[in-house]
Amino acid sequence: MKSVFTKALITMAVFSALATAANAAPDSTPHPSPLLGKERESTMWIDKYDVVWTTPSVDARGSMPLGNGEVTVNAWVEADHGLRFLIGRSDSFSEIGRVLKAGQIRVALSPNPFASETFSQHLHLRDGYIEITGDKVDLKLFLDPDRPVIYVEGHSATPVTATVEVEDWRLADRTVDDESAWTMQGAPRPLVESADHFSPPTPNNGVAGKNAVAWYHRNETSGVPDMLRQQGLIDDADKVHDPLLHRTFGGYVAGHDFQVVDGHTLANKPATSFTIAIACPCSQSTVADWTKTATTLLAEADAKAVFAKSLTWWHGYWDGSYIDITSAGDKDASLLTRGYMLQRYIQAGDSRGEYPVKFNGGTFTVGRDGKFDDNDYRRWGDPHWFQNVRHMYHPMMASGDFEMTDPFFRMYEKAVPLAKARSKRYEDVDGVFFPETMTVWGTYAGKDYGWDRGGHPGLGATTPWWGKTRNQGPELVALMLDRWDYTQDHTFLKHRLLPMATDVLTYFDNRYARDAGGHLVLDPTQSVETFWNDVVNDTPTVAALRDICTRLAALPKDAATTDQHDFFAKMLAACPEVPVAEATVDGKTVKVIAPAEKHETERHNVENPELYAVWPSRLYGVDKPGLQMARDTYAVRTNHLDVGWGYDGNVAAVLGMADEAARILDVKCQNSNKDYRWPATWGPNYDWLPDQNHGGNLLETAQLMLLQSDGHKILLFPAWPHAWDVHFRLHAAYNTTVEATLKDGKVTDLKVTPSERAKDVINYLGGG
Repeated sequence: MKSVFTKALITMAVFSALATAANAAPDSTPHPSPLLGKERESTMWIDKYDVVWTTPSVDARGSMPLGNGEVTVNAWVEADHGLRFLIGRSDSFSEIGRVLKAGQIRVALSPNPFASETFSQHLHLRDGYIEITGDKVDLKLFLDPDRPVIYVEGHSATPVTATVEVEDWRLADRTVDDESAWTMQGAPRPLVESADHFSPPTPNNGVAGKNAVAWYHRNETSGVPDMLRQQGLIDDADKVHDPLLHRTFGGYVAGHDFQVVDGHTLANKPATSFTIAIACPCSQSTVADWTKTATTLLAEADAKAVFAKSLTWWHGYWDGSYIDITSAGDKDASLLTRGYMLQRYIQAGDSRGEYPVKFNGGTFTVGRDGKFDDNDYRRWGDPHWFQNVRHMYHPMMASGDFEMTDPFFRMYEKAVPLAKARSKRYEDVDGVFFPETMTVWGTYAGKDYGWDRGGHPGLGATTPWWGKTRNQGPELVALMLDRWDYTQDHTFLKHRLLPMATDVLTYFDNRYARDAGGHLVLDPTQSVETFWNDVVNDTPTVAALRDICTRLAALPKDAATTDQHDFFAKMLAACPEVPVAEATVDGKTVKVIAPAEKHETERHNVENPELYAVWPSRLYGVDKPGLQMARDTYAVRTNHLDVGWGYDGNVAAVLGMADEAARILDVKCQNSNKDYRWPATWGPNYDWLPDQNHGGNLLETAQLMLLQSDGHKILLFPAWPHAWDVHFRLHAAYNTTVEATLKDGKVTDLKVTPSERAKDVINYLGGG
């Protein structure tokens, strides 16, 4: 009796809040904002990059993205069916680990205003919301920046009836056997995902009442134990948090004066204004607890206050970092700026969830090959390829989005206990290494580890593509060092960076033999996916080790313990030299960086492993020794990689090759898929769309062209074409912000904060 009464109070509060919003007077201001000061004025130029469509879309390929960092929406309007939107989350895992959509909503109005010539779907980029207008009707779609709640507000000059339907394609249990189930594909059992549940429209069932519809997906089984058994780690199950079992997600849809039509549908009486709210939490809990969370979110909902809060968040985000290219010679400056800004918008919408951004589409995937009967599909499936996911996180440093790196770091930190157990069981050594294709609970992807172990004795991955790679741990530490360099956050250093660095280097200290000079001999290993066999001292791992050991050994005396300082110095002394070879450039024999000290001649993929020494490890670059050797290495590279996870643009920028970096940036910004309406639907390239590692590289290339941090040095315009005019605000190491304007080849305005850091700026274009 008590639970029913409490539920009734919550329901009353929900509809009281929504009633307040629904009865509010329509806002006639096109871009309403509580910010009227310099914060708003400094980013008003962003308005010209709003995305506006003047005709409805045909299907989800015409969708427009929106997100609050945790929950994402793909929204489109069909002339005959109204507003539709898919709901995504980074943590809505199925029983077999796939990242599912939370659901799909349709909002139809009668009479239908969307078949008129006055139609518009308008993304207000700076303000972070979508506005849809039709015949005398205006809809506003936005999200709470801090909570998993989506809002649809409607205003009409004449009364309209709004029908809200939950459209679901998971109405029955289904077996999945394609590559979107990469982790479990090939397992010796059917890969079954259960159906979603809809609550019947009765008032006191603990989930929904006569004014709301609820649906949810719940995992009563989990594939995690299967993975642990497969990989010889079942005895270490206590070191793993199973993120699949009992995970519950979906949505709870409510609206003032809306009544349940059936178990999937709500409708209101004709009205000139209405507000719909959809709470979509995700948790490992009972259905009752999930329901309580959803109804509490709605009980505390206040659409007007949330919209104002959302505007404040978005304006602060844009004010913190931006790039505005105003002229670009023979290139389209507006295309370049639009590409950069739309990708930053996508990053903001998808980077504050529990788990990292999926490189193969993030949570903005739609359908498969033009079909939309299964919106949960994604090529390359559910695990995180380290070499792909890193691309979204490197540019977050210069953007100042440090907290957005937490999901990436947190996933690997949580995997440390299992990684230690794996090192001990597989190789009888202490320390940690991380798989290239890692599940969110820390195992290899099952497909890569190998379900059929015939002919593969012992423990370890059977895949030749990345079974022996070990560059992931050092590269992870390098990114954590970047965050320390930029923020000088001693808590992060002490409690997160130093423990991870120690565990990663302990593995190398124990796993590999030394040569006569005391240097590590990395064998067995491979040079990423390119060279698999007969490899010794692969350059990606050697470069990453030299990078992190140099930086760790240089930490201030009070930043680490004496034992840690001694260990880092020892490991620096043990680092192998970066391998070099000879090549012919312009008819001359020169030294170049080699893919490894020793390797087979056959190439298995199109990556250039020797360039890892330039990016991401940045051992070579502008104002560093060996610059010409690194440029010659770039000149003779076998593969030219302008798109996707290819990082040629980053390398060219680090090496100060302005024309080459500019060419690649232009190519990146033109990589939009012609079959999709959203301009930043990159790819699919090597992966899936929208290709997020392509987008991350786009951001990184542009940033490195403008600004590079090298210790205390700030390199200004190290790879920027003199003929390109630009205004930007980016972050540098040691809590520094740099804002500059370049006009006609000269720096006309430069502001460095704090001001004492101005002495560390090296201006590569001159002009003051």
